[in-house]
Amino acid sequence: MNQLAKDLIRRERTVRGKQSVWDPHFDDLARICIPRLLGFAETIERGQSRVDDIYDGTPMRAARGLANAIGSLMRPEGEKWVSVSPGNLDLDDEGFEWLEDSSERLRDALDNPKARFRQATAETDLGLVVFGTAPIFVGESRNLNRLMFRALSLRNAVMDWDEEGLLAIFRTKKLNVRQAEAAFGKENLGEKAKEFIRSEKFDEKLTYINAVMPREDRVIRGRFSINMPLASYWVEKESDEIVEESGFHEWAYIVPRMDTSPDEDMGHSPAMIALPDGNTLQAQGETILVAGQRAADPPLFAPNDGSFNEANTFPGGISYYDVSLARQIRGNPVFPLDTGHSLPISREMQADTREQVFAAFFRNVLNLPVQGPQMTATEVIERREEWIREIGPMFGRLEPEYNVPMIDRAFSVMLRAGAFLPIPESLQGQNVNFEFESPVRRVREQIEATAARIWKDEMLQIAAADPTIMDSVNMDEYARFSAKAAKIPSKLVRSEEEVAQLRQERAEAQQSQAEMDQLEQGAGAAKDIAGALGGLVGGGEETA
Repeated sequence: MNQLAKDLIRRERTVRGKQSVWDPHFDDLARICIPRLLGFAETIERGQSRVDDIYDGTPMRAARGLANAIGSLMRPEGEKWVSVSPGNLDLDDEGFEWLEDSSERLRDALDNPKARFRQATAETDLGLVVFGTAPIFVGESRNLNRLMFRALSLRNAVMDWDEEGLLAIFRTKKLNVRQAEAAFGKENLGEKAKEFIRSEKFDEKLTYINAVMPREDRVIRGRFSINMPLASYWVEKESDEIVEESGFHEWAYIVPRMDTSPDEDMGHSPAMIALPDGNTLQAQGETILVAGQRAADPPLFAPNDGSFNEANTFPGGISYYDVSLARQIRGNPVFPLDTGHSLPISREMQADTREQVFAAFFRNVLNLPVQGPQMTATEVIERREEWIREIGPMFGRLEPEYNVPMIDRAFSVMLRAGAFLPIPESLQGQNVNFEFESPVRRVREQIEATAARIWKDEMLQIAAADPTIMDSVNMDEYARFSAKAAKIPSKLVRSEEEVAQLRQERAEAQQSQAEMDQLEQGAGAAKDIAGALGGLVGGGEETA
């Protein structure tokens, strides 16, 4: 075990060395976007000021705005943003009911405040926006009764990649002896931790490394965690000893990347694009601050023999000058230096730089275009299509590396824990998919629905001259499509079976009514004939 621990420590050091080339860059990004996360290339003590040289908070606000937008667009709060889908499976009613119930249970587990799903994903979103790569852990609580989400910092987590994706992840954590004993058990601790316990140095901290990687020698049908496909080791670095070995069925560490390059493993971020302008803003902010102070409290000109002491510039201060000198120069010998003429253009330059920063963080395209009073339906479609072209690719890249593996992991954990109802026969042995609702998808559906409505209206206009054209329009499918795009609750839309039954009942009622009308018409006709015959008979008697 000690040799394995040494190998893991050596591999973690190698991977960290490869990733450390990013540390100065990450510090530059954190300085202007998330100062609290400084400390990649150098150690920052807790409580130490980290905004001494920050004069403009625009990059922080822009990064936070984009991170909030990512969260609301990918995981809209208060909506059924994720559901378990059957895909192309042909299920019975019991199968669909199980999927609907499981979707509710999954969303309830994510919304559990103790799971910290919203907090962890918000921290991960901000990390993506600033650093381009942001790991997040998806697991279970210690008592195995709920999900647990934890965002990780790139200061403490390093990843090893290969051509197929993530190969291994190493997470470093500082724990004091009490925390380590609670996490791993006293009997499992390394020799260094046990030495501190014997010396009663319970507040001494040690470094523990969590290494997760595919297991090569696993037992395929093993039931214990040490036989799972992914191995998880906790190593006490100071003792070169493994203090815990377990495993995962799938990756518990999800590592989404904002954008990637063909020859780099780490992601790229909007903050990297905004970094030059963000640094410029700090320089401009300092310059404008100094210029404003000079304009508000300008430097003074005074002859060296024209005043009796230094000018008192504080409120109510009195300064004495030589009256004879003032009479000679015909004015006050002490006068301010006018330095306020450059402020307007400085402010204009600052405003332009701020717009460049906001543009790097997509603020100019994040607002969903709405229909104006002078806009036609076609113009609305064009504007919303442009919005999707701008914002859609970003979310298209994030979803398969972020939402999908994260929800897949959460669903698998709950499934193994028995958090769902018994699986119906129609779903046993089948794979399910996940569907994600988002404003991007909703806008795309609305665009299609608007185009369908325009086409349907055109067909109705043509039908005034040629009614047969409506044979090409399936009004039932149009109604269901429009309802889905508008997010009309399913309870308000009749199913195809209900519509068929309703039409059959209506047809039967119409047929019954027609038969009754026919009988009434027949009875009326018979009555009329009988009356006519009666008149003829009566007339004959009178003639006789």
